[in-house]
Amino acid sequence: MSVTKKDLANNISKKLRLSKKDSLFLVQNFFDSLIENKNKHINLSNFGSFIFKKTPSRIGRNPKTLQEFKIKSRQKLTFRPSDEVKQNIN
Repeated sequence: MSVTKKDLANNISKKLRLSKKDSLFLVQNFFDSLIENKNKHINLSNFGSFIFKKTPSRIGRNPKTLQEFKIKSRQKLTFRPSDEVKQNIN
């Protein structure tokens, strides 16, 4: 099961008694702030850390034809949950 932004907004609107429009605005702004601060380490206390890592360029290979090609370097977002979140999950 996947959770969409709309699902998150609905859950927030029920728990905080906000309108769905306001809660969707809140969720969208959270994701926008993650993207705006992509050069920084983002730590949310008692939840976890969002870290942008740069992957180096590398040589890839088509397994069928064994033809090599270059894969460009890129940034990827990783999440490290806090110990409290890990305990709640397990």
